[in-house]
Amino acid sequence: MNMDLNWFQLTPIPANAMNGTYSMTLVVLSYVIAVLASYVALDLAGRLRLETQSKAKIYWLCGGAFTMGAGIWSMHFIGMLAFVMPMPMGYDLLWTCSSFLVAITASGLALFILRDKDRKVSNLIIGGVLVGLAIATMHYMGMQGMTSYVAIRYRPGLFVLSLGIAIFAAEAALWLALESNKGSIERQFYLKIISALIMGIAICGMHYTGMWAAVFTPLENATMSAYIIPPNLLAFFTAGITGLIIALALTASTYYKHMVNAVQNEKEFLNAMLDNLEDVIIACDAQGAITVFNDALRKNCNISKEDHTSEDLSDYFLLYTLDSEVPLQKHESPLFRALRGEQIHSLELIMKFKNGVARNVVIDGQPIININGNKLGAVVAIHDVTEIKKVEKMKSEFVSIVSHELRTPLTSIRGSLGLLVGGTVGTFPEKALKLLNIANRNCERLLLLINDILDMEKINAGKMKFNLSVVDINQLVNEAISTNKMYCDKYNVNIALSEPVSNVNVFVDPDRLSQVLANLISNAAKFSLSGSVINIKINIFDSHVRVSVCNKGAGIPLDFQSSIFQKFSQADSSDTRGKGGTGLGLSISKAIIEKLGGTMSFSSTPNEETIFYFDFPISRMSTDDTKIISKEQADVSMKLLICEDDEDQAKYLSVLLEGAGFSTDLAYTATEAKAFLAKNNYLALLLDLILPDEDGITLIRELRESERTKKLPIIVTSMIAQTGEELLNGDAFLVVDWLDKPINTNKLLDAISQIKQKRDDILPHILHVEDDLDVQHVVASLLEGKAKIIATNTIRETIDKLGQDNYDLVILDLLLPDGNGVELLPIFSKYKIPIIVYSAYDLDRDYGKFVATKLVKSKATNDDLLNSIKDLLNKSVKE
Repeated sequence: MNMDLNWFQLTPIPANAMNGTYSMTLVVLSYVIAVLASYVALDLAGRLRLETQSKAKIYWLCGGAFTMGAGIWSMHFIGMLAFVMPMPMGYDLLWTCSSFLVAITASGLALFILRDKDRKVSNLIIGGVLVGLAIATMHYMGMQGMTSYVAIRYRPGLFVLSLGIAIFAAEAALWLALESNKGSIERQFYLKIISALIMGIAICGMHYTGMWAAVFTPLENATMSAYIIPPNLLAFFTAGITGLIIALALTASTYYKHMVNAVQNEKEFLNAMLDNLEDVIIACDAQGAITVFNDALRKNCNISKEDHTSEDLSDYFLLYTLDSEVPLQKHESPLFRALRGEQIHSLELIMKFKNGVARNVVIDGQPIININGNKLGAVVAIHDVTEIKKVEKMKSEFVSIVSHELRTPLTSIRGSLGLLVGGTVGTFPEKALKLLNIANRNCERLLLLINDILDMEKINAGKMKFNLSVVDINQLVNEAISTNKMYCDKYNVNIALSEPVSNVNVFVDPDRLSQVLANLISNAAKFSLSGSVINIKINIFDSHVRVSVCNKGAGIPLDFQSSIFQKFSQADSSDTRGKGGTGLGLSISKAIIEKLGGTMSFSSTPNEETIFYFDFPISRMSTDDTKIISKEQADVSMKLLICEDDEDQAKYLSVLLEGAGFSTDLAYTATEAKAFLAKNNYLALLLDLILPDEDGITLIRELRESERTKKLPIIVTSMIAQTGEELLNGDAFLVVDWLDKPINTNKLLDAISQIKQKRDDILPHILHVEDDLDVQHVVASLLEGKAKIIATNTIRETIDKLGQDNYDLVILDLLLPDGNGVELLPIFSKYKIPIIVYSAYDLDRDYGKFVATKLVKSKATNDDLLNSIKDLLNKSVKE
């Protein structure tokens, strides 16, 4: 490589200087290549700036530098080949390759400057100068490769001008690269084309200015070097390399552009989807660093999209459990629990933001795991249920209004209609009685609807209470058959248990399960053919028992079967609608069965047989395992004293009577009996006349002489019962019955049920605590001639009345103007007064120990109330 650094033509132009001409075809080709190289440079600069991964940036930087450098270098050499001189020309291999490397270096420097989006203006200016000088160096190094045949000198003015054009072109290239990657995709495309055309002119201007500055003079004795590249081969080589590199670069850039656009579109779609969700979405990576949260969180926390996500969610909000004032620690938060592998489902928490706003939220979360099973992070979705809570509260308040404000007057209406229809206040003409019956039936229907709605509300709110115990399924089904037989008779339908079982227990709430059976039986009766039979079957399979209610009739239409258990669902036909009902019964029944741990389903063939059935796991416990009577319950239950010297006979009677709902104490001598009677009050004494320390006749006479026991009912159970009756000579006052051994069980229970404890010739006193005057009037009319009613309206008035009289019974409403009636229950218990809670509200289970009977106004009929009052008055033991 020959190197002559005496470059500048400072003397006049020599006479032997050669002048060349340009091939316009190659000139145009050089411009086209300059434009293509410029476009590729601009496009690659954009790709590099969009890349976020460091390693990928290096790949794009190296590939882009090679592509841009090759394009610019090719343009310059094609421009030199376009200059035709009157002598053979060649190019030194080393200078040519060196100029190619300089072109790549210049391109790499330009891309390095543009690699980041934010660059200072001063850095861009300095970078433009360096890139321009590097391009000029590449050009003049390429020119130096021609000195094997000619000597080249440069006019200083034009040389400096070419450097200025190179720097200007570089500065323009950097600025246009920045501008062409802003705005929409369409704007970027057109701006890149315009920029490439302008840069092509600038690059060609620099090149041809440099060629104009050159003065060529022939060398004496110049020979072709072995390392000289023939011009024709160089042209083909340059054109081929240029075409290949630009084609590959455009292909790669276009593919990458489509790939980036696809990723960007998917990312924009995902972001738009997340930002349009009302739920807060938060995600973290495998190390717990927060990577994603959507606009739902930004809006609550006043975070702009430009803000970087925090590593700690406590910078935005704190989470609390519903019953705690202490926020959850970071490791306790749902996101980090999910990161540890937990599946979070419907976790209800309080979310408090830094601005003081608190929201009720439900959170779901799970780990993010890829197809290979590697954990990538975790995500949680936070659903705001504050408004739902408010609506639930409003609904609860509405249900409360319905429960009291609607059920209470309806109870009065039904009670009044019941008295009128029953003839209590006299007889009515047939037409009037017919209208009263219509009103009474429709009142019952309205109350049924209200009760069903309230039951459904309790189930949905999780407030329906279940008193679970072990029960014999066969006994429960038989009781349901007996209870609903009259209803079936109304539709001329028989009912029978066709497949009974024995000794099969289930752990359920017997009252709720009876409610389900009543609903299934009533439905079967309404939709059965007249004269047909409803068959109830009990089958055992595996460890479960199935109860099926089968009837023959029109069946359930196929198009309605999928919605049979939906609320308010009824088959849309005149025949079906005419059967009545609320459309809630089956929905409530299915919910009750599932709450009790069972399953419920059906099968139906139109115009043939329909079967509704439910399954429960068989309980291995016995009914005795759950029969626990507390002391408080025993105090208000029917308590009997058994005085029997035969221990086996005494225990037999005790088991018999406890099975009937009584509690018992056992005395084996007259002395033990007297001790029990001195301490406790009893409904009655069951007495054997033959005792080891004293005969029963003498004991009876002693009891009659005591003020405490003179009115104690006595049932004599003895082998000499008849003789004992004769020995008392008619003084068998309050000896309810004389039963010979062996004792007839039914006769014994009948005798106990006939016991009535009341003042001689004095009506029992009943305290009625009720603020609704209509209900007071209905109850007073119901008990007219049977009891003396003392009515009070408030808690304060009731407490005052307690000290003014002795009451045999209390009828209590729970909702009073000055408080809740449950406040009175402990007070009544001190007076040992039996209590009937007769209210629109169900009594809480914790207070059940204070009362003898609980009746819901809308569910209890006049007969229910009257029978409950009679039973309690008959069974109470007063001092």
